[in-house]
Amino acid sequence: MVSKCANPACSATFRYLHDGTLFHVAIESAAPEKTLSYEIPTLERFWLCGECSRKMTIVSDPAGILVVPLEQRSKPAKRALPARRWDSA
Repeated sequence: MVSKCANPACSATFRYLHDGTLFHVAIESAAPEKTLSYEIPTLERFWLCGECSRKMTIVSDPAGILVVPLEQRSKPAKRALPARRWDSA
């Protein structure tokens, strides 16, 4: 469950869908070989609060899910921060 802003530098808590942006990201298996050709990737959700979503976005990268400034989304390696992860328990 999403509970906090995915930006590690922000401590905003998730309360309403209308505040901020919710991202649905397909996460591929980390295993080098897939056992089934029709394997469906896991869907994870990340949320950026209203303030962070005006300046940042979430991108999928071989290094993981990153929070990057909007002007840097094509080059996530510069000033990118790993997104927070939550268990879906």
